[in-house]
Parts: sequence; C-alpha cells; structure tokens
Amino acid sequence: MQFKSGFSKINFTIPLIPVFIILIISIFTEKDINLIIFPALGIYVFIILLFTILFYTTYYEIREDFLIVSLFFYKTKIKTSEIRSIKYSNSIIKTNLYKPGFDHKGIEIRYHKYDDIFISPKNRDQFIAQLQKINPNIEIIK
Repeated sequence: MQFKSGFSKINFTIPLIPVFIILIISIFTEKDINLIIFPALGIYVFIILLFTILFYTTYYEIREDFLIVSLFFYKTKIKTSEIRSIKYSNSIIKTNLYKPGFDHKGIEIRYHKYDDIFISPKNRDQFIAQLQKINPNIEIIK
C-alpha cells in the first residue's frame, strides 16, 4: 500500500525569510533594488520549484516485508521485521538527519540498533496500523 507525504505550509514560508531580509537591507542601503531583488526572487523560485518536485515524488510504500521510503530518485528499504518502535512527533525541529517528509506532524521510526528516520504520511494512524499488521511487535510511543 502506498502513502503520500503530508504537507505543511511552513515549508513554503520559511524560504521567504531571506527574501524579506534582502528587501529590508536593500531599502536601508539605498542601492539599486533591481540588482538585489531579482537574484533573491530567482533563488526563491528555484527553492519553491525544488520543494514542489520533491513533494510530488515523495511517498512511503508498504510491500510484503518492506517499508520503502522514496524521495525523488533516492529510495530507502527498511525490513518491517527490523522496526523496533514508532513515535508520534509534532515538533518542527527534528533530531533525525534523514527526514523525507514535508510535514512537521509525522512519525519517527526506529529500526536496526541505532537507525531512525522521520516520515510524514498523510494518515499516520492508518500507516501505523498497516505496519503493525505485518509486525505486531512494533512499540508505539505517543
């Protein structure tokens, strides 16, 4: 079964912060605003385009004994039998290095001995129920 990533609007508003900072700096320095604003807008459009492509290519698939996490062209395979615990997470700040999700509300999956991954399926409860059907030994931490 395939699950799409959830979406948080904050992912599109954070890249606006540098654009506003550049605008404010350009207004107070009284330099030619066109030399500053067009590169800033170009960078912002590039970031939004990149986020959009990554969002539409991110999904999580549960197949037989594997959880497949796909982000653009990169895929991670995790054996469902090796998943130790799943923890609900609603924080914007994550401690995970690998976070293929576009929502701050998601789940942290711990597998192997020390590995973990943060993902954000649209329907967390249904996703967890599917994993528990395959591996009922998964510990759920709320």
